[in-house]
Amino acid sequence: MKLSVIVPVYNVEQYLESCVRSIVAQELADYEIILVDDGSTDRSGRLCDELQQQFANIKVIHQSNGGLSAARNKGISVAEGQYITFVDSDDVLSPDTLKRNMEFLIHHPEVDMLEYPVEVHSESPQAYMQTFFDETQCSDIFTDWIRREGYAHSYACNKIFAARMWEEMRFPIGVYFEDGAIMPDVIRRCKCIHYSSHGCYRYVAHAGTITTSYKYVKSRQLFTNNHRLYLAIKDNLALRAESMRLWTCCLNQLVDMGRCMDVDKADYERLIRSVDAARPSYRDLLGIMLQGPKRLKAFKLLPLPVVGLATYLRIYVALTATLR
Repeated sequence: MKLSVIVPVYNVEQYLESCVRSIVAQELADYEIILVDDGSTDRSGRLCDELQQQFANIKVIHQSNGGLSAARNKGISVAEGQYITFVDSDDVLSPDTLKRNMEFLIHHPEVDMLEYPVEVHSESPQAYMQTFFDETQCSDIFTDWIRREGYAHSYACNKIFAARMWEEMRFPIGVYFEDGAIMPDVIRRCKCIHYSSHGCYRYVAHAGTITTSYKYVKSRQLFTNNHRLYLAIKDNLALRAESMRLWTCCLNQLVDMGRCMDVDKADYERLIRSVDAARPSYRDLLGIMLQGPKRLKAFKLLPLPVVGLATYLRIYVALTATLR
């Protein structure tokens, strides 16, 4: 078995068949599709069984609801492929995506992970493409990933992994944006990564999904993922500029969190204090601000030395509250 395609399923009866048919249309020679019905309360579970009757290479697992991570982890535990990829059940793959990239991997077994283009928020006005040039990186993997700002597109779904990468690793249970939480650990384990220009994963925007519903607890997890990464690299002199960019990214996320309608004010204040304790020197921050127009957004942080982080955030959030 060459490839296991893991598809977590939860209340997606209107999207599931399109998703599965986009995988079947890849015309792979040796693969399995693992549909993990995570306690769906609509017709999704029955639809999984119907699709299994139509396609011989589909395996169906029904389990109690445990969330996206639990469903993916179950799929990993039963996967038989030499390679593993993830497809969310409300997304689709463009034709020839998996076949072309699997052909490369079969001829390059040293590659631990392959990343290919993704259309984010597909079918919405906010849609944009994340593309790559064909390139293989087999040294300084983590440093290179940080410099590419890979954390900004740390989706699990537009990647194909060697199954060995998941032998001792699983997605964290009970958190939002679990991809961003685990991807730095995945990258640290990689000895060789290939960036591919071929194919496209269409990350479709649907009302009510995690990425389109904006709540404090969700934005807090997104911030936590990036802040943890900042703490991991902030003392690395080789990544000084990159850590400054990541810190400004974290601060912008803090601003967004403060503007959430359901903000937990006590938690938010505690978070600000912990962030303030580890913030970079103003000299370093000013250096990244002066790098050019691409970083011009960071100039809004100039008052920090005068008023301090907590006061600054309170003022900025109050002034921008009407932008909710």
